[in-house]
Amino acid sequence: MNLFGVVLTIVVLLAIAAAILLFERRRAEQIEEDLRDMSEARRRRGGSAGRGRS
Repeated sequence: MNLFGVVLTIVVLLAIAAAILLFERRRAEQIEEDLRDMSEARRRRGGSAGRGRS
């Protein structure tokens, strides 16, 4: 493999890593938003009585 092939391979790997990190960031933000919504709904309902958690 010549220098061009090595550089191209590294660039492609970095691009794939960046895409994965961006996707996971969006997913993590969506999970946080969902958890916040669930928490607000639970507070409006009156807490988590009867679930065995404090």
